[in-house]
Amino acid sequence: MKTIGIIVGTEDEAISKQYYKKYKQSLQFLKEYGISMSYIPYDYAILAEVKRQGEKKGFNVIGLHGPDFTLEEANKCDYIFTVFEGVYSFMSGGYERYSQFMSILRRTKATVFPSQKMQQFIVDKHKYMRYLKSKGYGIAPTQFIKANNYNVDTLVRFVEKHQFEKIIIKPELGAFKKGFSMINKPNKKKINDKLVSLKKQGYKNLLLQPFLPEFNKFGEVKTYWVGGKHLYSYLQKWKDGNGVFFTQEHIDPTLLKKCHATAKKLLKDLERDHESPIQIRIDFACCIDNDNVFRDFFINEMEISPTIPEQESRGNGYVPLVKEILSRCK
Repeated sequence: MKTIGIIVGTEDEAISKQYYKKYKQSLQFLKEYGISMSYIPYDYAILAEVKRQGEKKGFNVIGLHGPDFTLEEANKCDYIFTVFEGVYSFMSGGYERYSQFMSILRRTKATVFPSQKMQQFIVDKHKYMRYLKSKGYGIAPTQFIKANNYNVDTLVRFVEKHQFEKIIIKPELGAFKKGFSMINKPNKKKINDKLVSLKKQGYKNLLLQPFLPEFNKFGEVKTYWVGGKHLYSYLQKWKDGNGVFFTQEHIDPTLLKKCHATAKKLLKDLERDHESPIQIRIDFACCIDNDNVFRDFFINEMEISPTIPEQESRGNGYVPLVKEILSRCK
């Protein structure tokens, strides 16, 4: 019997009462992992769904606790699917745990989905953003910074060249706006002080980009794909530091069609140049130096282990995802 390990431990995005009622029986085994039935994070719901579908196909399914699982545990599996991934490992144990996490995925005998190489490509945002630019996709003007080796004068020249009155600095391995900073009227001292602070927090690579007022005005279009097929999209804005979500029906149909066409092209490029992701979220934002009536959206971010909130998927995200996972375990 083949064993599938699901890396969990995010503690994020609890499932709804409606989902719990629908799959109550298959969720009960999560008590073995210390999960309360009053709060079931989305990654444990995925684990339960893999177990529900996988055991019917003859698989043994186990959970691997992301913050502290070992190479020995990983090698007991034939396949490993990561929900808890590199960014979560950094959040739980700093750069040391992140390095251990990636090392385990690289060295294990199990087949890992997404591959460790693909995960590294996405976690290192500068790699995939340079890739997007090389392929002709629109991205925000970006200066990539090594926290241990940068020239602040070069960064100031970049800001002055583009006449940015407000910038954002965000770290690789940052999530949920952790490490995200906005600087109004940036100058040498403000930029350097922020970089020193982020370096002390353990971040090694950073991105400097313009602050775009249109970003929140028009919102971020997030498109979610499983096995190369579109599953759902939603629009996200921010208010008082909290995400405000709108379903697909609230997105302009012409804009959504354009985003989907770009995402489909990117999926073909990724499959040819890297690998075909089991799941991926491709996010589009607005706008860079244009006054078009129809605003030009660019690719803002990619996630191959995205959080799957039920409020966007309407409870339909886990079942098709798991079907695709199992189809790869052959």
